[in-house]
Amino acid sequence: MIVIVSVSKLDNGRIQVGVAKPQHDSKRAQSYASENEARKVLLGFGVGDEAADLYLFKLIPQLSASQELTFPPLDVPQHELLSRGFHIEARAQKQR
Repeated sequence: MIVIVSVSKLDNGRIQVGVAKPQHDSKRAQSYASENEARKVLLGFGVGDEAADLYLFKLIPQLSASQELTFPPLDVPQHELLSRGFHIEARAQKQR
């Protein structure tokens, strides 16, 4: 499933990982106590080691709370999303 993955640092210092389908309004997010926990999730989604480290350890500390960084679209298997607690609809819902 093609998704947009984002990371941000919350006011309480936790790292938030967000997942959304392109061109959809809904986004699912989970927060993690440390950069290393968030890194494991990003690596599971297919983000490379260097990119995960750059975002989490160099760029995120430079942002103010709740600013967000996004990765290029990733093709993440739905079972990987589900195993990490991200429940994303596989198909688009019909517009009314």
